[in-house]
Amino acid sequence: MKTLLSIQSQVSFGAVGNTVTSMVAAQMDIPLAAINTINLVAHPGYGINAGGSLNDTDFNSILTAITKLNFWADIGVIATGYMAKQQQVEAVSETIKIATSDHPHLPVLIDPAFGDHGRLYGDVAIADAIRDLLLPLASITTPNRFEASWLTGMDIHDANDARHAARHMLDQYPQLNTVIITGITPNTPNKGECLDIMQSRTGQDEHKAPLLTHHPHGFSGGGDLFAALLAAHIITGHDMAAAFSRAATLTSAILQHLDHHQQSDITGLAIKSILSKLTS
Repeated sequence: MKTLLSIQSQVSFGAVGNTVTSMVAAQMDIPLAAINTINLVAHPGYGINAGGSLNDTDFNSILTAITKLNFWADIGVIATGYMAKQQQVEAVSETIKIATSDHPHLPVLIDPAFGDHGRLYGDVAIADAIRDLLLPLASITTPNRFEASWLTGMDIHDANDARHAARHMLDQYPQLNTVIITGITPNTPNKGECLDIMQSRTGQDEHKAPLLTHHPHGFSGGGDLFAALLAAHIITGHDMAAAFSRAATLTSAILQHLDHHQQSDITGLAIKSILSKLTS
């Protein structure tokens, strides 16, 4: 089986970025090659900032070594998430260009991962670089509602708005085949459903789930969980429609399970429980 190359953050406690991706890969028996953009003790929701990113020299040398070691033939999906600084975006974009020059059909999944709940996580230069350098290389992108709005300049309130924004992104980026916008919730708290939409060049789909009771704004790492499940299902041979449907269904079931048990973070045990229940 091909390997998932995942380039994003890692935390020691909680579950975001490569931490949650490693949980998904382990439960789905997917080989994982993880490159951490930053290592933190916990995600920012814990209210403490402890840790940091690799220096540029080490980060670049890791990316360069993938080509030197001739590992690209083993990769089934390149997936990127949170970037700690603009230089990382630049280095990753150059690496993707090298990979796809020899393997033009290699899926590239770009999760923008630069903001949520109406704000950017960090420097606007990082978000600008992701928009300008990574999205033109993506075959799939999975922005949340805020990120899709920021990228397109469009207000997104419902499925129609989301599809309009997704089609705009497809028009803007010729390489892009599929846009999935996640976490579209009503403006009135605790009413309605959470919606994910998929818009490709050949079709569309959507997934609806009840709003969470104890975590109405979702879980930290929820988007990372979805992206990991999507990438894993692509690697296991599902087409995009099936990969989206399975990833969306599993993500909502895992988060509902966690919410029901009033847990504060995504756990490997919850992923294992739902995967065994819904894929057996």
